Amino acid sequence: MNAHHPESSGTPTPDPDEWTEVSQGSPPQQQSDRRRNPVFVVLAAIVVGALVMGGVAWATGLFDDSGSVGGSDIGEGERLVQNAFTRSVAGDCLDWPAGNPGQPTAVECAQKHRFEVAGGIDTSLIPGVEFGEDALWPGPERFAAIRDEQCPVAVDQYLEGRLDPQGRFSVGMMYPSQAQWDKGARQLRCGIQENGADGQPAQFSGRVADQNQSYVWPEGTCIGIDPENRTPTGFPVNCAEPHAFQTTGIVDLAIRFGDRMSNKPWPATGAQNSYLSSICPKQAERFVGGAPALDATTLNVQWSVLSEPSWLAGSRKVVCYLGLPDKRGGFATLVGDAKGGALLINGKAPVPPPAAPPGRALPTPVPLPPGIAPNPDEAPAPAG
Repeated sequence: MNAHHPESSGTPTPDPDEWTEVSQGSPPQQQSDRRRNPVFVVLAAIVVGALVMGGVAWATGLFDDSGSVGGSDIGEGERLVQNAFTRSVAGDCLDWPAGNPGQPTAVECAQKHRFEVAGGIDTSLIPGVEFGEDALWPGPERFAAIRDEQCPVAVDQYLEGRLDPQGRFSVGMMYPSQAQWDKGARQLRCGIQENGADGQPAQFSGRVADQNQSYVWPEGTCIGIDPENRTPTGFPVNCAEPHAFQTTGIVDLAIRFGDRMSNKPWPATGAQNSYLSSICPKQAERFVGGAPALDATTLNVQWSVLSEPSWLAGSRKVVCYLGLPDKRGGFATLVGDAKGGALLINGKAPVPPPAAPPGRALPTPVPLPPGIAPNPDEAPAPAG
């Protein structure tokens, strides 16, 4: 596998049978595979950085030299056909085996998939001749600019304004590799994806418009920590590994404040805090096995709240969790399960206070991953 670095001199000559992975912040990589198809078109999704974390999605298509799809011969024994990507339209959901984007399939959106198509981009409307038959491949930077210009609008129209800007889904665009651009590939697709910890699109089920988009995790989930700045990574890890906090459960705010179909206004942060302060502490006690067990952890009870844009997008769920601020800022590093495990806080076993201090249910707010806002009305946490 050869890596093409943007800063290297000269332009590598693409092999028409190679496939290319292009991700934000990383060089394209090519790998020959002549056994599966005579020609590959590989498209990389780059997410809108202002919305969410970066990630990559791929699909493949087969084109002739003129850019038309299907049925044309470009060489002896090489007959081109359409595939799931080239046939995709707004509302279609695409999936592929992990690590094998060269085999996209169309699936029902209720099934697990990696990309929901919001629509194509009519490249004839892009000023200039950069998408002409003899045009040079625009390159990742230009594709990223087109993504930023075109895809947020396309996704916004597709979802009717219901993409949570602080949620777990991102805007992406699929575009052809340089090798396939030289074959005439010009198709672009805007869509929506959820990125995994490895930066690649993770599988999710259901249409984005029909589900909660906020960051929540099942009870007992431990969320990793960035050791440099002590902030949550936003991705689950084994609780035996360093982590920022552990969840104690999910709360659906629709029960108290109305579901997405009710058109009820956003509940202010104070109203959310008041409601959650009556739920999360009791939930935490049940999770660890009672008030004494909770006190023994020395951890604070926290919860996320929803911003008004998230509420208007339809998100209704928040998460309760256990964590502790670090004196240097951010989160203390936890290792172990707070529920009866051998818990360590910054490498030391917790030392329970003689009595539960006041304000334990309302600790000091600390930075949270995208989409999770801290409680602004909290009292100082005990030293630790």
